[in-house]
Amino acid sequence: MDTDRKIAFLEQYGVDARTSIENMMGIETYDEIMNDFYDSLPQELSKIDNFKNIGDMPNYAILVHAMKSNARSFGFTKLGDIAYAHEMASKANDVNYVNEHYNEFLNAVKEVQEIISKYKTI
Repeated sequence: MDTDRKIAFLEQYGVDARTSIENMMGIETYDEIMNDFYDSLPQELSKIDNFKNIGDMPNYAILVHAMKSNARSFGFTKLGDIAYAHEMASKANDVNYVNEHYNEFLNAVKEVQEIISKYKTI
């Protein structure tokens, strides 16, 4: 599939793929790095969940910061924004915010996983 069709596929899901692909110097690099990101998501989510459950906000902040940066680098703005809110809350030791909004975070990650999963099959 050509780059324009891949971009159109992602953009239908609100992904700012064009800018991300340009920043990564091409679709091949974008695809390769996104595959690594996709493959690492279950393990990263497990770590994030563990830190949330034990109330370790400093380490939670580190991991959601990484999630935010990765999501934004691939054009997944919604997940990036939600992860940023979690990063700021955890840095402020706002455990209540993290717990109250954790499902929103998980749902955003699941959306990204579904989009990437579909993208990988085209």
